[in-house]
Amino acid sequence: MITIQDITKLINSIYKKNITKLTIEKQKTKIIINKSKTPKQYNSILLNTHNNQNLQQSSKRIKKTIEKRATIKQKNKIEHSNIYSTIISPMVGTFYKSPLPNEPSFIEIGETVKPKQIVCIIEAMKLMNEIESEVTGEVVEILVKDGDIVDCGQALIKIKIK
Repeated sequence: MITIQDITKLINSIYKKNITKLTIEKQKTKIIINKSKTPKQYNSILLNTHNNQNLQQSSKRIKKTIEKRATIKQKNKIEHSNIYSTIISPMVGTFYKSPLPNEPSFIEIGETVKPKQIVCIIEAMKLMNEIESEVTGEVVEILVKDGDIVDCGQALIKIKIK
């Protein structure tokens, strides 16, 4: 059975990789995604299953989620380009704010960081990878909780550039 999360992941992957056309068939479900400019009746996701009402609701939720993400991305691009820098995770792993559980954090909100200053650690495959700041600025927001698993490319820390 295909879940909403599966469809959302699929749509995000297609969006990121600039795929223009995709057809997937599995049992009694058929998904056709076509991003090319064609007549309106063909420019949608077609889902043929037993429960059309749930699929219509799911489709509406997916569209709203995509629209919200696009709006948030637009806002973040504007903020980022003007006065903010975001430290991005270079790998998948576990985020740590401090070198050891009982030690103070590398950084706190409101502190000033400098280039090459360690701001966090990402543990990947039992290796501790120090993540450094690339700019001078004030830590505005720590976007991840201590001990959370992060993905490659995920925003970790937001810094207001000075």
